[in-house]
Parts: sequence; structure tokens; C-alpha cells
Amino acid sequence: MHYVIIGNGVAGINAAHTLKNRDNNAEITIVSYESDNHFSRTALMYVFCGQLSDRCIEPYERDHYEKMGFKRIRDKVIRLDSSGKILYMESGQNISYDRLLIASGSLSVMHDWPGINYDGVGNFVTWQDLEWLREKAKSAKKAVVVGGGLIGIETVEILLHAGLEVSFLIREDYYWPIALNKKEGDLITEHLTDYGVEIRLKTEFGEVLGENGKVVGIKTGEGEKIDCDLVVFCIGVRPQTDWLKESGLELDERGGIIVNEHLETNLPDIWAAGDCTSVVWFNGVRRPEQLWYTGRDQGKIAGWNIYGDKKNYKRGTFYNSAKFFDIEYTTVGLVNFNFEGEQEILLREKDKFKTVRLVYLPDKTVIGCNMLGRRWNHEILISWIEARKKLDWVVDHLKEALFDEEFMPQFKIITEA
Repeated sequence: MHYVIIGNGVAGINAAHTLKNRDNNAEITIVSYESDNHFSRTALMYVFCGQLSDRCIEPYERDHYEKMGFKRIRDKVIRLDSSGKILYMESGQNISYDRLLIASGSLSVMHDWPGINYDGVGNFVTWQDLEWLREKAKSAKKAVVVGGGLIGIETVEILLHAGLEVSFLIREDYYWPIALNKKEGDLITEHLTDYGVEIRLKTEFGEVLGENGKVVGIKTGEGEKIDCDLVVFCIGVRPQTDWLKESGLELDERGGIIVNEHLETNLPDIWAAGDCTSVVWFNGVRRPEQLWYTGRDQGKIAGWNIYGDKKNYKRGTFYNSAKFFDIEYTTVGLVNFNFEGEQEILLREKDKFKTVRLVYLPDKTVIGCNMLGRRWNHEILISWIEARKKLDWVVDHLKEALFDEEFMPQFKIITEA
């Protein structure tokens, strides 16, 4: 049995390991054009800053593939022939498969704005983006980062660390409204301003301005010109599935590969996992889940099912964590979904950047929480939400979920914000 996995990311590598554990004699081929070795994508910013080396973010030794018996092909798949079970590569070669997993990940969203092809315009998602940005930052003086999400704020931070002036364009009236409420977003805006970031709220992007093929500035949707020599678009990611449009695979409106509960596609002997995969969410909506841990979990489930087991994929309680410069952020459960009758309370400590937002239903059952300024143990918070703990109980037990460093000031909520 020849298993082929397209993608060397967290979904692909976990599927490969699961398959090998189920069948030690399995013939497994991993195809990737981005990198030779699996790496932790969330750590790219630390490589850019020099805090970690390229190899530091590779979880496995470089002979791991050989030890596991995985064959690697560094190439780009451009066409799928599902009837003949053949993959056609950019290099001109092709490979056949018995069972196929597509874990091709995401690409940056880019709109067809005027000037986006000027030298000095790019993204920060892939390994190639890292190499591009490292090179451009050596000579750039002023950058504009477009897009108010996690990738955007990480890009702002690393460019500021590299010594550039940075303007941050956010079209909403506060930072990241999909995840934060206005009070939280305003705190982050204030914090970034203290670091010297120029934040442009309620600002639409218009076009890239250039001279002699190079970026010299941008024009906002309102007509204002901002001088710069580097523009980084961080306006989201989309499934990397353009090459599948004529394949017969069923895709959703975002380009995600539609799968069933076993992560099977509509075509025989083909599964999908990770960022490129469209799954059913808790509320019945079908769309990709573009998170590291969902990619990991889907990869494992796909590996079992490709082998022949029948295991269902169902994401558990949502969680995520990040940092806004030096402000820790943890979110668990259902936040900013605006369920009928839901309420929330925002608590703060003496330090105004340390807050706890709890979302709860009319019967006081806590369904979500957003935490700023401290490290929190998401596993404990998840257990409380799944146990349907009530608001007063959660507030009284918050200290038990702390995951701070040893010498952090004692946790103490002083007031409702």
C-alpha cells in the first residue's frame, strides 16, 4: 500500500506518524515544495528576530524521515488525476498513490490592488515569506502592515524589533474585533502606541505607490499617502487548493476541501486534513479550522482513517493563545459569538493591562473567557466550561487556572472594568 501525503506541516507529519504506528511496513511519501523538513510555523517570528535558529524550530532531527522510512519529494503538485490515482508535479514528474491525504495548508490572502507587484510587497506566512522579509528588512526604513489580526501584530512587532518605523493599518474601529471586545482592543492599541507603533484605525487600504518598480508608499482608501519602502499584507489566509479546481473534489466557497466526519472527501481513497479542509463547526457552519492544534488533531484522525480505522473528527472546546508584544493572551470557549441572551463581565487587576472577560448565559453558565496580561492554563479553563460551571464559581476559582512565572505579582482582581 502506497500512501502519499501532500504537505509537510503539522497535519501531514502527524498523519504520517499515525500511519507508521498502525502499519510499520507502510510505504509513505511526503510531498512538499515549501521545505525539506517539518518546522513549527508559529515560531517563524522568533527566527526572524534571531532568538531561534532555522533548525531550532524543527521538532525532529533531520534524519528523522529516514529513520521512519518516509520518502520525501521536494516539488509542487499542480494536478490531481483521481481516476488514474496520479499526481502531476511542477517539475514534470508524476507519482501514483493507493491512498492520498491532502494537507496542503494555507496561502496568504491577496486582493488585486494596484501596485501589489512592486518590489517590497509581500506577506509573512510561509518559509519563503520569512526569507523574503529577512532580506527586505535589512535595507528598509519604514513599513506599512495591513491587517489587524494575529499575523499582523506579530509582523509589526518583529519589524519594530528590526529597527523599522511601522504604520499599522486596521480597517475596523479597534484591534481584532473577531476576538476582542472594544475595551480589550483599545488596551492593545494603547500598548502598541506606547511602543511607538503608528496605528491607523478605521483605515481602508487603497493602492501601493511605486517608482522604478519599487515601493515608495501607499495610498489609503480615503486618499491619504503614507511614505514607506516595505508593505506587508496580513489580511488572512485561504486554503491552498487552487490546483484542485478541476479535480472533481468538492470545495466550499472559501476553497476548503469538503470532508465527512472521517475526513474523507467525495472522491475515493482521498482524505484531507489541516488548514485546507472544510469541516462542520459546533454551530453547523462548514469552513476550515486554521489553527495549529486542529491541524495536529485532524492529521491524527486522518492517519487512522486512511489506514482503515473508523474514527470521527470533532473539535473539542476552542482555545488559543498568543502575545500582543509582551501582553499574554489566552482565549477559551465561545467568545464574541453573540448568542441570544449572553452577557459578559470584564474584570481587571491593578495593572490595567491584566484583565479577565467571562462570557455567560442567562443561567450564569460560563461559555467562554478572554484573558490578557497573564498566562493561564487552558486545560483547566476548558474543564470548567465543559462542566458548565457558573459565573460566581469561576470567579472564585480563577487563581487555580494561573500558569504564571514564579515571581509574578499575586493575582488579585480589584474591580469590574
